[in-house]
Amino acid sequence: MITNRPGIELVDVRLDHPRGGAPLVCEASVRVTGGERVLIVGAAGVGTSRLAATVLGEVAPAAGRIEVLGRDVARLRRSSLRLLRRRIGIVPQDLCLFEDRSAQLNVVLPLEIDGIPRSISIERAARVLALLGLEAEAALPVGELAMAARQRVAVARALVREPELLIADHPTSAQDAEGAELVCGAISDAAGRGTACLVLGRDPALRAIAERDGWRQLALVHGALRPVSQIAMQGVALDDLLVDESSPIGGAAVEPAPPHNVLPFPLAARPAGAR
Repeated sequence: MITNRPGIELVDVRLDHPRGGAPLVCEASVRVTGGERVLIVGAAGVGTSRLAATVLGEVAPAAGRIEVLGRDVARLRRSSLRLLRRRIGIVPQDLCLFEDRSAQLNVVLPLEIDGIPRSISIERAARVLALLGLEAEAALPVGELAMAARQRVAVARALVREPELLIADHPTSAQDAEGAELVCGAISDAAGRGTACLVLGRDPALRAIAERDGWRQLALVHGALRPVSQIAMQGVALDDLLVDESSPIGGAAVEPAPPHNVLPFPLAARPAGAR
């Protein structure tokens, strides 16, 4: 169900490389509205995760404007930004789960923060855990789960609030084909409820599902966001670009990003003791 409800809008956004040199992202413009599923792919280190962090207000752009759910992120105070994030589901690469708590309690946490009664929270958590094939693991401590299951717990936590916007940073990187189907199915379920979905990733299973199911696909290549279909029309294989950023499609190669170029979970929502 695609609507005109604002999700994300980037206008001429530029992101500089933390170590200097050529910008990671140049004049990026994209709009994601309610019900849309948009996948951004890019080789390791080109800036996809940093772009997502910028959308969340964790990294300031060097130029351009970013609006999230109709609000100009640059104009928001920290307190207003925290409130805005309660309307956003986030799947960070580092997951940020409480390993000593069960999968169910990790998923329930955002609803507890919102003051939702426990009986309703448990019911909503059970629904989204089932959607992600985690019924049998719901009562187990996250620390005992395989990485693929942990990643799906993080996806469930992001979706349990039925957010207006979902930002998922490589949410299928630890999944096999079946797991990727579960994750993408849950994302599509959210989109069907009107959530604007922005997914960043490059694994083949995710890309194949996005292609099959008609997601809008963009590639971050040499600092520019370009439709994947446009790249294909130029006779350039996307797989080659995801491995080698020095392809002659235009521009210079970008140095690998530093280790912190990972979508950070909002500081206010990190587990106690996390840094």
